[in-house]
Amino acid sequence: MRKSITLLAAALLLLPAAAPAQAKEPDVKQAVVQAVGDRTGRYQADVDTQRESGGWVFGVAVQKAKADDEPRGWLFLARRDGREWTVALDTGPGFASLAQAAPEAVFSADEKQLFTIRIQAGNNTELRLPFAVGQTWTLTGGPHGWGGSESPFSSVDLAGGDGIVRAAGGGNVYTMCADSSNGGTPGGWRRVYHPNGYTTDYYHLWNLTSLGNGAGIGVGQALGNIGKNLCGGGAASGPHVHFGILSGTTRVAWHWRSAGQWVFWQGAAYGGYALHGSRQVFPGGGLFNYGALAANQGIVDANGGTTVNRRSGPGTGFGIVGTLTDGQVVTISCWRSGTSHAGRWGTTAVWNRLPDGTWFSDAFAYTGVNTIGPNC
Repeated sequence: MRKSITLLAAALLLLPAAAPAQAKEPDVKQAVVQAVGDRTGRYQADVDTQRESGGWVFGVAVQKAKADDEPRGWLFLARRDGREWTVALDTGPGFASLAQAAPEAVFSADEKQLFTIRIQAGNNTELRLPFAVGQTWTLTGGPHGWGGSESPFSSVDLAGGDGIVRAAGGGNVYTMCADSSNGGTPGGWRRVYHPNGYTTDYYHLWNLTSLGNGAGIGVGQALGNIGKNLCGGGAASGPHVHFGILSGTTRVAWHWRSAGQWVFWQGAAYGGYALHGSRQVFPGGGLFNYGALAANQGIVDANGGTTVNRRSGPGTGFGIVGTLTDGQVVTISCWRSGTSHAGRWGTTAVWNRLPDGTWFSDAFAYTGVNTIGPNC
């Protein structure tokens, strides 16, 4: 018996040593969910990794809407540091620094430039409405929250025309989420980051056009069609585009901001109206897409009247030399202080000089800023 035990012990000594347990590879998707949860308090997100290279990952994370909530979406960058991932969402302070350090295979030079631009302060977004210039679509829902009734009222609903949703301005486009929930045709949510610092969202789309994440896109380029897709959650009673506005990556109210030469005014959620000059269009009415309002332009607003006087100088002490029509779009060369007047946009002593050398009070113009051009 003792001999058998000795032989068994010797045999055991000849067996190969057990391989050490392999440590589990770090999961970038789990790290992104953690970053999303740290931001929102809800540790759940659908993570789509788009590009990977040399320990770097770029992608999109979406947190679907719950009851009385809004869908949330982020671009993210992740860098592997040893056995850990450093993750930054595009709404966080670390995103810009990671973007600058990322290899171009993960984040292009064009994208890096886009995310270092200063945010513009003016309420004139310099954007069109999200459909073809010259078409009229129905304002099916006035300013409301991205998810419904929450603030800010950063969204409006539009439908009609040829049903083709188009970029309100040029920039870089990203598909935040997509699926085939609308009759088997791919649809979803697209976002365009614009060089002037504004960002636009387009939700409920179907028949998405072929555009890679981060692709450059021109103003008016097709994104898809109006639909009822719910890849980010929420609800849609009929085909439309849920058109949202952000300053950089922060949702802002449409109130007093313009698109397609219409200025939006909010009331109760889905109420309010759009304004062009003195013309008001309420939900259920049609909005004609005039195109973008340039940074050096204004919309004449006679505040319920039909015309505004043009004068030979910046004040009512100068002679009347003509008129401007309510709703007319004018180019402004410069400004000067003159007599004070009150209009829809408040009381001001600013007078605007037109290219022909005539003047009119800024109280009767929507420009989205306090002054345009140099002081004359």
